[in-house]
This record gives sequence, structure tokens and C-alpha cells, in this order.
Amino acid sequence: MNLNPIVGSAARTTARAPDVGSATRTAARAFVKLLAPLAQAFHPLPPTLLYLAILVSLPIQAAPEPQSAPPARPPRHVAVVLDTSTSMRAAENDQPRLAIQAIKILADLLGPADDLTLAWMPDSPECLLQPDPGRRLDRDAGDLAGFKQAVDQRALYGAPTNFIVPLLTVKEALDGATGKERLLIVISDAGRDLCRGDSNRVLGELRAAGVHTAIVGLGNRGRPVHSEYDIRTAAQNPTELLSAIGEIYQRFLGAKAPDSGQLSPASTLIETRLAPFVDEAFLLVAAQGPVGGIAPAAGNPAAEALEPDYRAGETRGIDDLTRGYRILRLRRPAAGTWRFEVTGLTGEAGWYLIQDFSISLRIVTPDTAAQGEDTLVTAQLVDDRTGQRVERPGEIPGLAVTALVDGKEIAFRDDGQEGDQSADDGLLTARVRFMGVGPVSFPVRLASRYLQDEQRQQIQVAPAAWALEVQTPTQAFIGDTIAVAVRLKALGARHALRTPERVSAKLPDGRTLALRDDGREGDRTAGDGVYARDWTPGQVGVLMIEYRAEGEADSATTQGPVDVKGTIAFGPPGVLDYGRLTGRSQGEAPLDLGFIQARGRFDLKLTSDFAQSGAVLEINLGEGFKQLGGRALVLGFDGSGQQRYPVRLRVATCPAACRPDQAGSLVVETLDGRGQTLRAAVPIRVEIVPDHWLRCWWPVIAAILLALLGAFILYGILRPARFPRPLAVILSPEADLDEGYPFNIRSQKGARSGFYRDARIHITSDFQLRRAAGGALARLRADRLGVFIQALPGNAVLYLDADNQWEPLSTEQETRVRFSTLYKNAAGTLFFEFRNL
Repeated sequence: MNLNPIVGSAARTTARAPDVGSATRTAARAFVKLLAPLAQAFHPLPPTLLYLAILVSLPIQAAPEPQSAPPARPPRHVAVVLDTSTSMRAAENDQPRLAIQAIKILADLLGPADDLTLAWMPDSPECLLQPDPGRRLDRDAGDLAGFKQAVDQRALYGAPTNFIVPLLTVKEALDGATGKERLLIVISDAGRDLCRGDSNRVLGELRAAGVHTAIVGLGNRGRPVHSEYDIRTAAQNPTELLSAIGEIYQRFLGAKAPDSGQLSPASTLIETRLAPFVDEAFLLVAAQGPVGGIAPAAGNPAAEALEPDYRAGETRGIDDLTRGYRILRLRRPAAGTWRFEVTGLTGEAGWYLIQDFSISLRIVTPDTAAQGEDTLVTAQLVDDRTGQRVERPGEIPGLAVTALVDGKEIAFRDDGQEGDQSADDGLLTARVRFMGVGPVSFPVRLASRYLQDEQRQQIQVAPAAWALEVQTPTQAFIGDTIAVAVRLKALGARHALRTPERVSAKLPDGRTLALRDDGREGDRTAGDGVYARDWTPGQVGVLMIEYRAEGEADSATTQGPVDVKGTIAFGPPGVLDYGRLTGRSQGEAPLDLGFIQARGRFDLKLTSDFAQSGAVLEINLGEGFKQLGGRALVLGFDGSGQQRYPVRLRVATCPAACRPDQAGSLVVETLDGRGQTLRAAVPIRVEIVPDHWLRCWWPVIAAILLALLGAFILYGILRPARFPRPLAVILSPEADLDEGYPFNIRSQKGARSGFYRDARIHITSDFQLRRAAGGALARLRADRLGVFIQALPGNAVLYLDADNQWEPLSTEQETRVRFSTLYKNAAGTLFFEFRNL
């Protein structure tokens, strides 16, 4: 049977999504391919149908791409167009209703993100070009029992044959399933179609959109009525029907045959071996009657999860025979021998072990290749559970990875030869040579004892052409002669190319050099494929050279930069001589850069270690004078412009003394074309004579004297004592002071303090307080220790002591004023007392 149509369909799917889910389809296809002969040999039909349907569900467990967080595989949408015409009731077609059974099992096993659409023939034979929602049934993942019951009740054989309506019905569903992997199966016994042209058009549109299309022709001896199918199969009886469906699914999903065997009520033990790298496994038991259950035996290896009653169901055929099935699921089981016991069998049964591996194939292909030139293609096996590369793929039994290019099978190898970098490192390499041009598609196939994968790769193959490899030095110095050179290299089949008539190099100044391969004028060896010519660059910078090889039919161009650097050298520098300078003067001397020989532009850094107190070194680089010191001033210099720059030395008043050998130097520093530091120190010669000390210090001396004078004056004003504000004296002509008048002493005229003189005032006999001492009886003086009183000479002032005796005040010294003490004159005509008001 011709398998090319499905290969083409797979190629379209791979082109749209080249990596997603490919490992799963391959594993499923490998299992089914090995299982198909056993399915045909094993007579009980429901088990065969069951394993085929479950293979469709295997992509649910697809191993993702090997990443740190592998993405989930894309969901699937499976559509079935079921011929429900009367002829389908015949025994040679589907009296057991196995097609109905397959649809129900698909609904049981597809994942929650997958879709299933069923469409069947309408009641009318007219070819209406529109879908019929009444003849469409979509699976509800949340109500599988309801969907299976609806399939039993609605998809009944006995309608007229009409293809275009159900095809348009499922097309409407598949068109809305963008981003999903899609499959259409048509099951029919019809040999003609009145609307064949329209049906082929719809099928062609589905194929162009990437939908895999297949037909199972019942009873028509392999002559399907339509031509637009990827897979065409035929079946003459129910057994062939199941085999045809198996062939379709194995090529759509990809897997090798599962382990299988037969059971009976007297033989119910299953013993099977699980391989390494299994991500998920299904043990299926289907019988000509009911299946009670599946129980794991003691001593089995470990598994992450085990579900004995993962799924179960039954179907009653037109022949009144009910066929049951049951599914056990293992999640990440350990490799080894497993045993299970099946209960409740009343008739013959078959069992099948489906293993979904966690290994995927990753291919790395260059984006482009040259015609006739060896191209390295690498492959690696990845454990999708860990995201890590399988380091020793050679330990996988029967492993073989091959590429089919131009009808030739090329093996990938991991032995460190034929382009493989390192032996047994898990990276397999194939050396491939493409003879076609343009976009070339080729399959890469993985085969082992358990796995089979096929991925179609596409590469753009360029026709054989000349290529130019630049050999010119990437760096040069101005004025030096270098070889402008390019190597002529053939990409692809060299025999298909003619030697170029001329090879040239276009220089940045617009000139064109004719390059030679004759061993002259800069070319070292004649006939070695390197075309060269001497050239002396005359400008500095990154210069781009364009190379061209020209002939009658083939030509090539390329570009390459040459970083042309300048040259610079320092000779003996001059001297900055300022002679003898004094305070408040300046000198000027030019910085002559004539000692620098430069080709190209360089940045000169100017600094100075001149650091004399009271003097500043400045330079004018064209933007006014700026101070020279430890912070560098940058001057762009190419040797062709200004070379003398004024440098002045300004001396302020009272500078520090400087001898000619103490002035320091002006430093010129730069990097040459090789990155080496060049440095030159220009000596500074100057004698700075300091000013006489009195000229420098007289402001300080004057300031000190003024400060002392100010302090003297301020002290003379602030130092004298003042009378307290509340102090008062009561003057009375009688000892009873209630008749007297109180005088606030501080408010009296003449009672204030003077310059370096304490406040004072005099008490007179005429009941007054006066500044003058004439006619005064006693004197009051303010002091920081209090207020003091003293009788003036020639006057007697008495005070009443604690013994109520009158005691005279001294005229020789002051006595502290006593509050609430009565004072009087000798005549007893004046009495007074001191109080605080």
C-alpha cells in the first residue's frame, strides 16, 4: 500500500509546528505498527478496536520539549464521518457496530483538552452545500457517559448515502480548531458520490489546512469514491475494518506495537515487561463479554501512580453480542516484569500493553547549506521528564537514527568520527550533502526496539557559488604597507563554477586595486587561491574595503574593515622659563609641542606637579586660560595644526619662596597606536622672591590692634555695675517713713554708669538724689556684689543697728547697703531707708 500521502501530510503538519508532540506521535506509531499483525491474527474484535482507539489518546500523555519547564503538547481534534447507510448493517461491513464502538472508546480516552466530533449521513439524499448541526455530535469531556449513550441512540444505520453534508459539518468543527493537531476519518461502504467534485474540494481544503485525511472503504474492494485522501484503505470484513483503522492511527500518531496476548476464563494471568523511559503505560483488556477487573500482582516494580479502573465500557452490536473492555493506567512505572490478574471473564479476551515513552528526538539543522557541500546535522535524545539529554543513547536497544536525503540513507553517529565532535557524548551527528537547491525537505528517523520517530526537517540549499574570505590584516599603521588580500573559496560543488575573470578591492578613497594570484606585487604564493596587492593607507580610522570577484556567470562580494591607527613619538621637550618673579606679578612662556611627531590624531593629557603657595600655572588651549594641576586637560593633536600654546604663571601677594630647581614640570601624556603610554615632562624654571614680612603681616597686626581696642572699649562699657531696677530709697523728715517719698534710684538723673565707672549717685540734705557731690550727705555706688554707701567727709550718717542703737557710717570706706534699715543725718532732720519696690 502506498504510504506517501500520509508522509506528505505529516510534512505539512511539521512545517506548521515542527517540534510539538512529534515524540508522542512517533511512539504511538511504533507501537501500532508492531501491533497490527497481532490484531489481525487475534479474532476477538473489541480488543483490537480498543487498542486502536487508545492509541489515539496517547498524545494526551505526550512528552514536551526538553526545557526547564516543558510545555504541554498541543490538544487534538479528531473528526469521524460515519456512513450510516442501510448497507452498513450487512455482516461483511459492520454488523457488530465496531465503528460505533471505536468512536465511544475515543471519547473515553481523549484528554480533557481534546475534542471529538462525529457526523453522519442525513435523511435526505440531496447534496446540500451546508453543514447539518442535527447530524453532528461533539464530545463533552465532563459527560462521557452521556456522549456514549448519544452515539448509541443517534448514529444508527439505515440512512441514504450523502457525503457532502457530513463533510461540511466536520469541516466547520475542524476549521475552528486552529492550533490543534487534526485528523479526519471517513468510514463508508459506498462506491459512488453524486457530489464527488464538491466532496473532493472540501477534502482538498482540509488537507491544505494541515488536517490528516483518511478513508476506510468497506466492501468496495479498495476503490474509494474520493481522491483527496492522505490514506486510502479498504476492508472486506469487520477484522479488516479494524486493521484499516489501525493503519490510519499508527501513521497519524506513531508507535511501535504494544505487547499483547490472549486470555480465557481458565487463563487470566498477564505477564509483561515494561521498558525503561516509560512515562505512561496502558494495560487494555477486551473480551467477547464482560471484563470484571484488573488487579496488579504482588512483587511488581514501583510506579508513581497505578489506576486499575482508569476506564471501562461496553457496546452491543446488531448481532446482540455485548463486548466489554477495561483499562489500567500506570504513571512512570519502573522497568521490569509486571504481572496482573484479570477477573470476571466469561469468554475469550485479549490484552495489550501500550507504553508511552518520555524520550523525544531533537534535531538541529543549519538554516542554510551550500549545494554539494557537506553539512553537519545533529540529533539528541531528551528525557522529557527531567529535560536532560540522554547521555548514552547507545544503551537503548536497537537505536538507529538516520536521515533520508536524495534517496540515500545517512546514519547519525556518536563515535567522534565523520564530523561528530566527541564519542559517546549523547550528541549524534550526520554529514549530509544536498544536491538540490532551494528549500529541501528531508526526514530524520529514529528507530529502536521500542521507539520510532520521524521528523521532517527543512533547509534552504543555496546553489554552488564563490565566497570570499578576507585575509587583509584587521589592523595597520598609517604609512605602513600591508597586503590587501582575499581568499577565493567555493561554496558547494566547485566543478560547477568557473574561475572569476577578475578579483578587485575597492578602497575607501574610491580607487580600485586589481588583486593578483601570481606571486607578485604583494601576492606571496601564486595559484594558492589568495588574491593580494600591496597598499599603503594614507588616512586614520576604521576603513571599509569592498572585495569583488567577477565572472561571466558567478560573482561574489564581501566587505572587511581595516583599523588604520596613527603613529606618535616624543622627542626631547623644551623648557618653560619664567625667570624671576615677585609678588603681584606674572610671567608667560609658550608650550612648544614641536618635540612630538604625530601622524593621525591623538589625545594629549596635560597635567602639572607645580604646587607653590601663592602662584598658579595656567594654559590657554583656545578657550581661555585654565589652571594646570593634577586634573588633566585634554588636547587633540595631529601634528598639523597649532603647536605653541601660551602658559602663564601668576604670582599673588606674599608668595612662598621658590628656587628654580623647585618649580616642577608640565607633563604631556598619551597612548600610541599600540596602546603604550608615552610621557614627557617639560621642566618649569622660575625663581619667586617673597615679599618683606611686614608687607605680608601688617593687615594681621592692624587687625589685632583693632580687636584689642574694640575689646577695651567694649569692656569699659559693659564692665561697670548698674543699680538694680527695683532698688528705691525713701527720704523723710521724720523717723516715720510712711510720710516719706520713695525714689527709684536707677531712674534718677545721673544714676547711670560711665566708661569704666560704676553707677553712683548722692543723697543730699534737701531730700534729693543728685549726681554731683556738692552739698551731699552720702554716696551710693553700684557694684557687682551689691550696692554700697559711704558718708562723705564732713558729714555724719547714722544707721539703726539690731540693738536699736544708732551707729555712724564710715567716711573712709564703703559699707554694703542694708535693706529695711533706718538711716539719718546727725541733725535728725533727714531719715531714709532702702527698699525693693
